[in-house]
Amino acid sequence: MTKGAALQQFFGRFMTAYPSNAVPDDAVLPYLTYDAVFDAWGGGAVSLTVNMWFHTTSEAVPNAKALEISDALGIGGVTLPVDGGLIWLKRGSPFCQALADDTDKNLKRRYINVTAEFLCLN
Repeated sequence: MTKGAALQQFFGRFMTAYPSNAVPDDAVLPYLTYDAVFDAWGGGAVSLTVNMWFHTTSEAVPNAKALEISDALGIGGVTLPVDGGLIWLKRGSPFCQALADDTDKNLKRRYINVTAEFLCLN
């Protein structure tokens, strides 16, 4: 599996997911975006930003989805098999921030930091 496909599969488990640079004009909330950042063995840890977008009056659903991602990452992270190795995803710091939208009080956003180590070739 390619690195891009592995990230898509992982983040797509939680809700409709798009790479940050590929959100269609007709995307319907809720959805999440993630930075499609790639590296290889020896490159060190890189930061991936995940944004979850909701249109709701409640904080419960956005908070529950953030917790779902946190639980999936676990304390030590999770590995995603890819061609030639693994991607090791871990919680970044701070893990999650709740952000508001000045134009629509019902537009809720969760800004999530994830760290990735690419333990793979190329």
